[in-house]
Amino acid sequence: MVTDRSTCSVSGRWLLPVVLAFLAGCATSHNVAYESIALVRSESELPAAELLDVGIILFDPGIVEGDGEAKSLVFPEVRRAEARYMPYHLKTTLEASGQWGSVWVLPEKSDSVDVLVWGRIDHSDGLEVEIRAGAWDASGREWLNKSYRTRVPEKAYSKYRDQAQDPYQNVYNQIANDLLAARRKLPARELQALHEIAGLRYAADLVPAAFDGYLAKDRKGIYSLQRLPAADDPMLSRMRAVQEREYAVMDTLNEYYASLYYDLAQPYEEWRKVSREETIRYEDLKRSAMWRYLLGGAAILGAVLYEGHGGSNSAITMVGVMGGIEGIKAGMGKSAEATISREGIREQGRSLEAEAEPLVVEVEGQTLRLTGSAEERYKEWRQLLREIYEKETGLPPPTAGVRAGDG
Repeated sequence: MVTDRSTCSVSGRWLLPVVLAFLAGCATSHNVAYESIALVRSESELPAAELLDVGIILFDPGIVEGDGEAKSLVFPEVRRAEARYMPYHLKTTLEASGQWGSVWVLPEKSDSVDVLVWGRIDHSDGLEVEIRAGAWDASGREWLNKSYRTRVPEKAYSKYRDQAQDPYQNVYNQIANDLLAARRKLPARELQALHEIAGLRYAADLVPAAFDGYLAKDRKGIYSLQRLPAADDPMLSRMRAVQEREYAVMDTLNEYYASLYYDLAQPYEEWRKVSREETIRYEDLKRSAMWRYLLGGAAILGAVLYEGHGGSNSAITMVGVMGGIEGIKAGMGKSAEATISREGIREQGRSLEAEAEPLVVEVEGQTLRLTGSAEERYKEWRQLLREIYEKETGLPPPTAGVRAGDG
């Protein structure tokens, strides 16, 4: 095989500047597009049948066991605070849309609402947020199950913005709009059926013997109405009274969640704002370090190839090698700056943790005092049902009713 050394010499001579120009061009092209999602609001008063009640379960903080702070920059107490803050802001977003009935944040799943919403925080650092959200109605039908993410622009933290709009508002608006789209797919008769199913599931959960046969459940776990109790059924009236008391407990719980929400709002926003700035700086420094390593390595490689393909100008080789070494040194410097920036993010997270932890503990303490475990709560409702029965009839509850209520 005959090799044209003059061609190799030319290609070796031009390889270095071409590679450097290409890598430099790649290093400087970094454009980010920010989205804006508008909330779909009701333009007129909706019929009562369409005003479904919504329960938003406290979010899963998305803390992975063994995934330490040093590796992921996920701060457990911050995430636990977000897991209570975010559902409450989603509640205010749904209420602002005018598309729903009562909206509550719930500590756990409840059969007393028409639609349940669940969420998991997969990422949140002030610059980017990603939430996995799902929803299903009282019949067990799934409405949505998807990830929502957005990248937050600097103006989202402006003190002159509408303060009702959270920096993560795009995500909340997306979830609210998707819930609305799912509801609009259902005809009015099915929306009315959801009200009935929710009430009967709640009643059957507490007193199965009294409400057996009203609902059917298929192999997929979907509930359907078989028949309705008589409008003047005394047991139904008593159960509705108990349900109203549960709503009162839910209202009280939401007062505590609201307190956490407003107490946390300012320090949480400050943390997100600073975290956003430090995250951008950290990403830029890491990117800059990587490209300096690549440019330095390319310069040394180009010099070696130049000399290996017959290049006779030692000055060019020396410039390439020395330039490459300086590029690698510069990359090491940028890496060191990135490490400092990462420590700044860590300190900000620890600072917010110190503020958030006592607030969350206080709210959790009130939640525990008001609800206790699921078993304790149901015992309270059963006892209340017996008291209502005794008060209205003057007689002790029948044996069957006691057996149905007792654990």
